[in-house]
Amino acid sequence: MKINEFFFLTWAAFLTGFGFVLVAIWNTDWQLVERGFYTILLGWITFSAFSLVKTIRDRHDGIKVTKEYLLLCYLSTIASFGIGMISVWNTDWDLVEKGYYWLGIIFVLYTSFALSKEIRDRQYGKSLKGNGNGEEQEE
Repeated sequence: MKINEFFFLTWAAFLTGFGFVLVAIWNTDWQLVERGFYTILLGWITFSAFSLVKTIRDRHDGIKVTKEYLLLCYLSTIASFGIGMISVWNTDWDLVEKGYYWLGIIFVLYTSFALSKEIRDRQYGKSLKGNGNGEEQEE
């Protein structure tokens, strides 16, 4: 079985970014409530990014998605990202530490988008097969 290099690299980038930020959060001297807040925030960013990409792809593929749900996906993604960026800004950390967490949040958001798309593309590719005429058809 051939391993899709982009699929592997996307997973590796996501797990690396998510893992580094998570390890950084849990290796601080913060209170438990602060660690919990940033851990939940990281999960919210990831989940909202996956939901947004899935909703956009569903609409693109002709699957009915209500405008309200699409709006909620956008709002959740914007809110999770915004709260992450603002909460880091409002800390008394040095700028270099703030920068690390900002980059971590941006990296997790982007790799969540990329991974969600790659998972969907891979799943879509498994449901297609060539018919010998260069055209693809569903199995």
